[in-house]
Amino acid sequence: MKNIPDVKQGLIAVSRDCFPIALSEKRRAAVKAAYAGELYECPVTVENELDMLKAVADVKAAECNALVVFLDNFGPETSETLIARHFDGPRMFVAAAEGDGDLINGRGDATPTAGCSTAPITSVCGTSRVISPNIPWARQGISQK
Repeated sequence: MKNIPDVKQGLIAVSRDCFPIALSEKRRAAVKAAYAGELYECPVTVENELDMLKAVADVKAAECNALVVFLDNFGPETSETLIARHFDGPRMFVAAAEGDGDLINGRGDATPTAGCSTAPITSVCGTSRVISPNIPWARQGISQK
């Protein structure tokens, strides 16, 4: 008898629309490439509520039963918390903690993203949305050179 669930993880990236979406897509691909296990990369990057609905529908269609929401470029707080509300399985929010050095054209300094993205998530999910996502309390890794 097998008593361990088969987990299929999905990865959704979120980004504010004032930042280049290509940067979030590049970082999302890097997260997938660095992950050793099976990880479905959702092609929809969430910048607003309509994108959120498309992304959640996409990971559900791909039969994902666990979700990683990658907060890149100070993700839009409303859309990212609604992902947690609309996705039925376990979900974890992670944020970029290191930049790639391209501070001007790529606006790639992600250092403040970890705090600026996860702080509103904890506040909004815990108070108005009554959602309990997993948010890692410590750095889980660093970007590769």
